[in-house]
Amino acid sequence: MVDHAIVIQSGGRGREAFKGSTVFLHWSPEMVTDLRIPEGIVVRTAKGGPESLKGILADLKQYSFTGYIRVTLAKEIMSSIGYLVVEQGSPIMAVYEFEKSKPRELRRIYTGEKSLRFILEDSQDKISNIELHSRVPIEEFERRFPDARLSDAAPPAKPSKEEAAEEVEKETPEEEEEAVDSHKEIIELWRRKGFKVETLEEAHKKGQQALTNELSAFEQDAQKLKQFEVIINNFPVMGHDKEIEEIRAKLDDRTKIAEIESDVEFLQEKIKRKIQKRKNEAESIKKEMEKKKQDEKAADVYDLILRYQTAPEEAAERRCPRCNGPIDADGRCPKCSAEQVGVPAPTYMKPLPEEMTFDSFVVGPGSKFPVAAAVAVADAPSKAYNPLLLFGGSGLGKTHLLSAIGHHVNDKMKNARIAYVPADRFVEALSQSQDEQLRQKIREDLKRQDLLLVDDMQFLAASEGAQIEMAQVIEYLIDSKKQVVFASDRLPAQIPGLSERLNSRIMMGLTTDLQPPDMDTRVKILKLKAQEKNLKLSDEIVTYIADRVTSNVRELESTLTKIVAFSSIMKLDVDLNLVSDILKPLAPVHETRREIMREVRADPGHCYLVEEERPMYSNVLLGRKMDEGYAGLVITRMNPRRIRDEFKVSPEILWLTDKESSQEKTVMPSLEMLVHTIQEFIGTEEKSIVVLDGIQYLVSSTNFEAVLRFVRSLIDEISESKAILAVSLSPETMKPQEISILEREMEVLNLT
Repeated sequence: MVDHAIVIQSGGRGREAFKGSTVFLHWSPEMVTDLRIPEGIVVRTAKGGPESLKGILADLKQYSFTGYIRVTLAKEIMSSIGYLVVEQGSPIMAVYEFEKSKPRELRRIYTGEKSLRFILEDSQDKISNIELHSRVPIEEFERRFPDARLSDAAPPAKPSKEEAAEEVEKETPEEEEEAVDSHKEIIELWRRKGFKVETLEEAHKKGQQALTNELSAFEQDAQKLKQFEVIINNFPVMGHDKEIEEIRAKLDDRTKIAEIESDVEFLQEKIKRKIQKRKNEAESIKKEMEKKKQDEKAADVYDLILRYQTAPEEAAERRCPRCNGPIDADGRCPKCSAEQVGVPAPTYMKPLPEEMTFDSFVVGPGSKFPVAAAVAVADAPSKAYNPLLLFGGSGLGKTHLLSAIGHHVNDKMKNARIAYVPADRFVEALSQSQDEQLRQKIREDLKRQDLLLVDDMQFLAASEGAQIEMAQVIEYLIDSKKQVVFASDRLPAQIPGLSERLNSRIMMGLTTDLQPPDMDTRVKILKLKAQEKNLKLSDEIVTYIADRVTSNVRELESTLTKIVAFSSIMKLDVDLNLVSDILKPLAPVHETRREIMREVRADPGHCYLVEEERPMYSNVLLGRKMDEGYAGLVITRMNPRRIRDEFKVSPEILWLTDKESSQEKTVMPSLEMLVHTIQEFIGTEEKSIVVLDGIQYLVSSTNFEAVLRFVRSLIDEISESKAILAVSLSPETMKPQEISILEREMEVLNLT
C-alpha cells in the first residue's frame, strides 16, 4: 500500500509556491469543517489510553458497526486529527491530519497505512479524545480520499513518537518541492476539502498563468459557497429538509453558484412566508378570542329577550363554578368563600349549562362515535379514555358533550369536584394574576378536581405560560387517575404555537371528531330546540331553515332565537316570509356560488380545471347541469354524506379511497380503474358531467407524470363525447409547476 502525504510549510520558495492559497496555512481546531468530512451521529465518546482504541475496535467487530472513529490530540506546539473508517466492524480507510508550529510551521495530510499508525499512536495518549460516529456516507471518503484504503493485512506495528517526529523532520521544504508538484498539491487540497476541481485541472493543463487566474476566481467562489453553507445551516427547517439537502449537495460545485443563489433566495422567501403565516395564525387565535366575547354578548341579548318573552315561573338555581354547590344572592359560595383565606376566588371557571345533557343531544351520523366516547368517559372516569379530545368545527356540539359528561358524573358521584374551564378565561385569569400566590392557587385548585373539562383548547396557544400551567395540571390529574376532557376546533398539531409537551400529552388519549349534521339531524335538532323555546313551527318552515342553515348546530339554535326575538319585538306571526327575511344574511355564501356559476359556461366535450379550496363551485356547476338533464357522477375524497346534502337529487357518488365501506360506493385510487369507470359512465349516458376531486391524492398515490397521462386520456375521451369533466383542485395542495402544467391541459376556472 502506498502512503500519501501533502505538506504545507512556511519559509523559502515553499511559501511563494502556495501564494494565493494562504487560507490553508492557518489551522483551525475545527479540522472536520476544513476537510468537509461528513459529520455523523456521535454514538460514543472515550478518552485515550493504552488499550482504548483496541477495546473500541473489538466492540465494533462484535456489533458489525459501520461509521468512523475520530481521534483528536492537541498539545502546545502540535495538533492532529485522525479518521479511521470502519465497515462491518473492520477498519477499511484512514486519513490523518497533522500540524505543528515549531521549529517551523508545518501541516500534513496522510492517507493509508501510515495514517493508521499515527492514529493508533495518538489514541494511546491519555489527553486524546476518541469519538465514534455512525450514519456516515462512506462513499464520501472513497470519493475524496481514494488512496486512503488500507490493505487486507493486519495493521502495521505502531512507530514510536520519536520515529514519527524524525520522519516529519527528514522531509525538508526543498525535498518536498522536488517530490511534489506544488500546483497539483493545491488542487488536491481543494479536492479533499470536498470541492469539484475540474476547472482547476483544466487550467493546470494550460499553464501556470491560467492556473493562477483560475485559482484566484476559485478561491472567491469557494468563499461564496462557504457563505451559502452558513446561511443554510442557519435556516429553520420548518419542513424544508429535502430542499435544504438539495442545495447542500451543490455546495461542492462552483459552477452552480448562480443556481444555488437562486435556490437560497427562493427558499428564504418561502420560509419567510411560512413564518409570517404562523404569526398570522397566532394572531388569529387572539382575534378568535375577541370574537367569542362579542358573540357571547350578542347571545346574551337574545337570551334576555327570550327569557322576557317566555317568562319562566322560576329561575334556574345558580350553582358555584368551583364546587357546583348553591350560591347566595350576591353570587358567593359559602363553602368556597370560607376556603379563600384572603385570596380572591378564581373567575376562569363557568357553571355547567343546565340544559346541555346527553338526553338533549341529538345524535346523527357525524356524532355517533364522539357521543359513544363521551358516554364511556362519563360512565367510567379515568378508566375509559384519558384524556379525551373532542374536536370539530364551531357549533357542532363539543361544549354540549363536555357539559353532558359533567352532569352525568355529578349525578353518579354526588361529591365529585368538577371544573368546566373555557381556555380563554383561563388564559385571561393567568395574565391578570401578577401575584404568584394567586397563580399557585389556580394551579392547586385545578389539581383538586375529579373531572377537568377544558373548552376551546385552541385558545391556550395565546399564552406560553398558560400552556405550561395546563400541562402541569393535566399531567398531575392523569397520573392521579382523574379524568380530563378537552374540546377544540382543530387537532393539537394544527394549533399554531401549541407546545409539543401539551400536544403529545393530549394525543396520548382518544381523539374523536364531530362532523356537521346531515339534513335529517338538522330537522330533528330544530324541532327539539323549537319545543324547548315554546316556538311552534310548521314542517315547511323547519325544512326551509334546515335546508339553508347547514354548517353547525349553533347557527340553527341562533336562528330560532332570532326568530323568537324578532317576532316578539315586531309583533309578527312566525311564517315563511318572516323566516325568509331573517335568513337573508345567511344566504350570500351559498347563493353567491350559484350566482357566480350561473355566469360560467360549460359545454359538452370540454374539460375544466376548477381551482377552489374545496369542491364547492364544481358541485354547484354539477347541480346546475343536472337541472338541465345531465347525468352526474362525483368521484371525491370527501365523505359522500356531506356532498349528498348539497343536492336536491343526489348524483352518483364514488368515494375515492383504498378502504372498503359497507354504506358507500368506493373506487380505488387506481388510474386504470378510474379511466374505466368514467368511460363506462359517459358511455351509458346521453349527456353527462363528471366531477373529479382528489387529483393531489392520486399524485401522492402514484406520481405526477402518471396522473398527467391519466388526465390527458380523459381529455381525449371527453372531447369525443357529449360529456363534461370538471376537475376540482386546491392550489395549495400541489406544486406550482404541476398546477401550471394542468392549466395548460384544461380550461381554467380560478375561484380561490
